Amino acid sequence: MASRCRPPVVRAMAAAACFFPVLLNLLLLPAAATASARRRPLFREYIGAEGQNVTFADVPVHPGVDFHFILAFAIDYAADAANASAPPRPTDGRFLVYWDEANLTPAAVAAAKRRGGCGGGDVRVALSLGGDTVNGANATFRASSVDVWVANAVVSLTDILTTYGLDGVDVDYEHFGERETPEVFAECVGRLVRALRALGVISFASIAPFANPDVQAHYGELWHRYGAEFEYVNFQFYAYDANTTVPQLLGYYDEQSRRYAGGGGKVLLAFGTDPASGGLGPGKGFFRACRALRRQGRLHGVFVWAADNSAADGFRYERVAQRFLAGAATGFT
Repeated sequence: MASRCRPPVVRAMAAAACFFPVLLNLLLLPAAATASARRRPLFREYIGAEGQNVTFADVPVHPGVDFHFILAFAIDYAADAANASAPPRPTDGRFLVYWDEANLTPAAVAAAKRRGGCGGGDVRVALSLGGDTVNGANATFRASSVDVWVANAVVSLTDILTTYGLDGVDVDYEHFGERETPEVFAECVGRLVRALRALGVISFASIAPFANPDVQAHYGELWHRYGAEFEYVNFQFYAYDANTTVPQLLGYYDEQSRRYAGGGGKVLLAFGTDPASGGLGPGKGFFRACRALRRQGRLHGVFVWAADNSAADGFRYERVAQRFLAGAATGFT
């Protein structure tokens, strides 16, 4: 766990003592080496979807990694005001917060970021769009038109992103209407992300597809048109069969890396701590696959679904994963 931040005067003295040696090293290093030094291991975790009262402060954060919390979810669905028992209805891009608002507040987001600064790591917070279900019904992507959906989404998400002080967006729609073709989905989401960047309210974006033909068709078209807008691909490797082996996972990773090549994205490896998760689990060879990819220089990071489920086991595998990524960096034990 990160220690308390030092008082401002002490921080300033420490910064002054460190500044000139660091500056000298940067000036002496070639540009390529400097860029390499800036790259840090990346760990990402979804949080807030299961209503388990899990807070940011509960989740262990290793100072040797860059850590992204991903709030799950913001959804463009709303309750039926005339019928409280009816399922929520799509709102054509007008997003509302569906994560655990009681615990994952704007103040909690700010505290999580400060905690990262204290410990030496970079903690950032994003929100995820869509998800699998909303109050038990499919969270299906619906848009009356590209222009209307994008206009509504830009306004509603800008409000949420600025209110919560968030840094990025993740796209995790898993169901699509009959009229919402891959082309419509690509234009809606691609234009949205581009607009949010232009407004300066996000600094990174990711997508979260999985191995389903309809899902891959929609995200494939998005990637074809707007791949350069996305830094990360949170491919849901835990959606594969629960008997997945190490060679199979490496084969899946190669397949999806080819599918989402180019653009700005990097495919991250993933495991799930949800009891329903499949794929290759962290206790069944996941880290052997990580080691193989790291030897090849192809391990871009790890993400986990989800903190809500990991709390029951004390975030055991989050600790293992972050220690693995951080290598020799000093951190928690």
